[in-house]
Amino acid sequence: MPKLSPVILESGPATIGVLERNRTVLARATRIVRAAAGLSHIASETDPAGLRAQLSPETRLLVCSDQDFELALDWTRRYFPRARVLVWSSGPMEPLVLAAARDPHVRGILGWPSFLSMPRPWELALAVRRALHQAETMLHLTELFVGAPVTTKYASQTSADRDSICGELVGLAERAGATDRMLGRIGEVSHELLMNAMYDAPVNHYGESRYAHDRRASIALEDHEVPSARFATDGTLVAIQVTDPFGRLTRAHVLASIARGQANSAGDAVIDASNGGAGLGLWKIYSQAAITIVDVIAGHSTSVTAVFDIDIAPREARTMPGSLHLFDRELV
Repeated sequence: MPKLSPVILESGPATIGVLERNRTVLARATRIVRAAAGLSHIASETDPAGLRAQLSPETRLLVCSDQDFELALDWTRRYFPRARVLVWSSGPMEPLVLAAARDPHVRGILGWPSFLSMPRPWELALAVRRALHQAETMLHLTELFVGAPVTTKYASQTSADRDSICGELVGLAERAGATDRMLGRIGEVSHELLMNAMYDAPVNHYGESRYAHDRRASIALEDHEVPSARFATDGTLVAIQVTDPFGRLTRAHVLASIARGQANSAGDAVIDASNGGAGLGLWKIYSQAAITIVDVIAGHSTSVTAVFDIDIAPREARTMPGSLHLFDRELV
């Protein structure tokens, strides 16, 4: 279970900054960031110069809209080398993904649905907590929900298990109230998550892929190779999480896959020869889910979580900007 954030009473210059030109959004977002950071001292401004003047050289986190994203990245290079960056946007996500591929300071890209008055508060809080306190444990599904969700867990050892689990996950989502079109998205994403974990992730003791050469073959994993699949819902969100015991997925692979998919909306027409769970499946997951979270402990485990908002109408779901969060433990 997730731990409560401790209260931290700081003095001196702030080490967390929030930059947003809309004063109403700034006030609400700052409250969320402050609470997620344990009531730390937060500098928040509509004016970039005013914000920078309040920040310590040891600044740990910058939170901003896409309007000031490039400025925040410039600050990490010139003034705040330790800072991680979270950015939100209700517009095109492609430029933000490309920037994240260039700059490891970017840890979260929050899609802001146009029908909401600010980025999702629970998502912003999660991103802040994870950016400030990189946990040694993987993300637990209950961290995504305000209340106590219904959860269940499966182990997928064979190809038959995979197909059965996908069917059960779709069935659970249907009982939770997902529409037919949403069920199609959930089924496709569940299949891709399990395919990546079962075929692309496993390697032998030489580091060579065991099953990625033929994704159509029926396989039976050894006990130490078996991934887990988890389902959770609170009646508003549905989350599917698949975790493999290898930890081979990298930030670069994730971003390159999504960038390739964005560059060619046909997706399947793009030929990708990479292994390690970084094929076009990641683009398919990202493009179908409202929120994609990649959590990696290198050499130990990879967890990919897809979150669906089942309150969203199909037409809105197609155009809603998708969020991407990268929780890894090897970067700045």
